[in-house]
Amino acid sequence: MNVLTIAAVNVRRLLRDRTSLFFIFVLPIVLIVVLGTAYGGRVAPRMGIVAIDSGALGTELVDAIRGGSVKLELKEPATVEELRARVEDGTLEIGVIVPPGYDATLRSGDPAQVVVLGQPQSAVSALREAVDTAIAGQAATIAAARLAASRQGIPFDEALAMARSIQGGMAGVTVAVEQIGEGIFPATTGAFQPGAQSQLVLFMFLTSMTAATQLILTRQLGVSRRMLAAPVRVGTILVGETMGRFGVAMLQGVFIVLLSAIAFGVGWGDPLAAGTIVVLFALVGTGAAMVVGVFSNNPDQAGALGVMAGMLLGALGGAMVPLEIFPEPAHTIAYLTPQAWAIQGLREVALRNGTIGDVLIELGVLLLYGVALMALGTWRFRRILTR
Repeated sequence: MNVLTIAAVNVRRLLRDRTSLFFIFVLPIVLIVVLGTAYGGRVAPRMGIVAIDSGALGTELVDAIRGGSVKLELKEPATVEELRARVEDGTLEIGVIVPPGYDATLRSGDPAQVVVLGQPQSAVSALREAVDTAIAGQAATIAAARLAASRQGIPFDEALAMARSIQGGMAGVTVAVEQIGEGIFPATTGAFQPGAQSQLVLFMFLTSMTAATQLILTRQLGVSRRMLAAPVRVGTILVGETMGRFGVAMLQGVFIVLLSAIAFGVGWGDPLAAGTIVVLFALVGTGAAMVVGVFSNNPDQAGALGVMAGMLLGALGGAMVPLEIFPEPAHTIAYLTPQAWAIQGLREVALRNGTIGDVLIELGVLLLYGVALMALGTWRFRRILTR
């Protein structure tokens, strides 16, 4: 009971710090979104289309854009002015204006103009190509219908139906796309999965390092001495303080896992395997926090050292930039850190449907790191308490 009381006090003390609350609950989610956008992207880019009073051929053009090879999220602003404003502020990557009377203009034999709006980087992107492809396809059909109508003296609608039927049965050019090599992540990887895994590892460790300062405050405020004066054994204090660090790390880990799954649809794979990785990495963070806490002289020193160690190991271990794009020898050096092993295990479980049997090596390395750091930290803390 004393162990749980000591651990609970440590967790409550950390949660009362507003700065800690920001780093625990806000910053990880912000970075998951940033990394998801940078390395995963949105499921579909956004295109706005205004086709008011454009007629049947205008509707046909919109359907051709929607059904093209480029996956799009189509929006239909109410007015041209709204479309322009949304393209200017970046909420839409590109805009298309199909003018009123588009259908009548084409049927009369006059040229019709479709306006494409976009910032410089999007005006020449694959989104522009999707619009051009749809327009070119419709233009070819219209040209064939006009030729048939003029040569055979039939109504345009009849010629248009004939052109569509002939065009549908004609052999065309097909493009075969072959992927060479393997992608960084499997094709089924969600946009936010890699970011959620890396930020889980980064912030579990950083939050543990933050909790190291609480260990020093416990000594400086005389809490440790008062506990020793009470009928509490040294071993109880050691276990309680250790459980406090462990509870903080697990609080961070569980929060990121649950929120990323609910808010971003991130899948974590086999619960047993993923949960074991999270628990063992929390043990690693606990051990590192104990080491920093018992070898630092004051909270400021522990805070600076903890943040520096967390950021450095996170960068080396692939928690800031995907480990998969590391060149050699940086990729090999990364596996000197527990972060790289944790990320590799999470990738195997979440992205490749691995089970606990597939990550035994990663689990063994994390357990070794955790036990070694815990042994060093508790040995030093016992000496401090008993001298």
